Amino acid sequence: MRELILTQEKEKLKAYVLEHHQLVEYYEAGGAAPYSLGDIFLGRVTQVVRGLNAAFVDIGLAREGFLHYSDLGPSFPLQQAFLRALRQGHWRPSDQVGTFPPPAREANIADYLQVGDWILVQVVKEMSETKGPRLSAQVGVTGQALVLLPFSNEVGVSHRISDPSVRQQWKEHLRQLYRPPYGIVLRTQGQYLSSADIAAEYERLIQRWEAQLQALLGKSPPCRLMEENTPFSALLQELLSPPPHQIHVVETELHRKVVSYLEAHPPPVSPKVQLGLRKTSFASVGELDRMGRQLLGRTVTLPNGGYLVIEHTEALHVIDVNSGSLAAQSKLPEETILQTNLLAAQEVARQLRLRDIGGIIVVDFIDMRQPEHRQLVYERLREAMKADRAKHAVLPMSEFGLVQITRQRRRTPLELLEEHRCPTCKGSGRLSYSEKPLDEMQVQLRYWGTRYPRVPLTLRAHPTLLAYWRSLYPSTEGWIWNLLPHRWLRIEPSPEVPVLRGLLLDWSGHLLAELG
Repeated sequence: MRELILTQEKEKLKAYVLEHHQLVEYYEAGGAAPYSLGDIFLGRVTQVVRGLNAAFVDIGLAREGFLHYSDLGPSFPLQQAFLRALRQGHWRPSDQVGTFPPPAREANIADYLQVGDWILVQVVKEMSETKGPRLSAQVGVTGQALVLLPFSNEVGVSHRISDPSVRQQWKEHLRQLYRPPYGIVLRTQGQYLSSADIAAEYERLIQRWEAQLQALLGKSPPCRLMEENTPFSALLQELLSPPPHQIHVVETELHRKVVSYLEAHPPPVSPKVQLGLRKTSFASVGELDRMGRQLLGRTVTLPNGGYLVIEHTEALHVIDVNSGSLAAQSKLPEETILQTNLLAAQEVARQLRLRDIGGIIVVDFIDMRQPEHRQLVYERLREAMKADRAKHAVLPMSEFGLVQITRQRRRTPLELLEEHRCPTCKGSGRLSYSEKPLDEMQVQLRYWGTRYPRVPLTLRAHPTLLAYWRSLYPSTEGWIWNLLPHRWLRIEPSPEVPVLRGLLLDWSGHLLAELG
């Protein structure tokens, strides 16, 4: 049984997805987010890197977006012809621009893009803590039943429609409906609508797209061309595929909006919409929040006393399965190890969905001597992963109990929504002993003092560090002289600087070095 709980907190919409009364997914929408997944931007190329076969594009966000050559798409030359005319102040509908051959299969992005070029891009992967958003020049406009692919000749059907006869029937109908250069893909929900409804939506999406393009006249990048939808409708569209059995809405006004949305965009199977949490196993949203935060910790407890340890690095994610309280036994029976690993496999699949962990994941199960036990755990993990809508692959278990998983992230990981990197340890979880940073900073200060022997410099550091440093010397003059062998150093306390760091500024206030 699949349930959905919705609640509104100021401008932020929160959604909890439960399957068999277990929390498996959590979403947030709205708030101060500067963009949403699927938004389309008019951007400007800021850098072309031949070695990566990629370009960086300014779309007005904190970090530049990343565009690989493989994401230009076959319709890219047509898009560029349209933008060249637009840049010169001319606007023509997309179907009057002309026809152009697609980019070569094996080529470099530098052959098609230069710094300063305008480009239409869509956000296909949200930014992470260290990387900007992933972009694609193959833009698409999502409707209730269709995805419109401007500048494209593609006609397709969602891979989730698995019946071959249904797929073939809809493909033939879409080919008759298609008019260049507006590609068309039928979404899963679209198979339940009539041909007339599909044709009407196709025309609406084309009109919407052309109106947005015309609005670009006189504008310069970076600017947003289209929002995927309002955060509310985009989130509901995501959560209603597949439709839940029940939707529980906490607030009355939000309940009204959900009912109105379902009336305007009826899913193939209409869920029951309940006001409040009376028919759930939760007394309040706070209880849900507490459970979610417990699940997002570094360790996750299993029902039999075992636990998972989840670690993240720049290159991959590691999940270690531990026996926990069972370790008190001098020797664990093979059957106990098997049961612990089976529970862990189920929980690993749940945690990947809940946290939306993407990239390479390595799961280290407790060692099992019998090959058939390793196969059982592997099959349980694969079966549990089938409920995950994110694209993923699970490799067979090695004889050491290791399983490698690749998974495509679908939204901002919850760790990034809930946590910030520690400014003191910079996320490493380790600190140097108290004297070491001071020694390193003194060495760096003397180096800069030698480079600028008669130039006023400013040391900006945390008050706690300065107080400790000052306590090591009987006088302020002695302290400053020890820091820098001349008196052209100004000390400036700043609580915003990490405790074990210092900033050295030149005479004009520009940063010379980060110390420590």
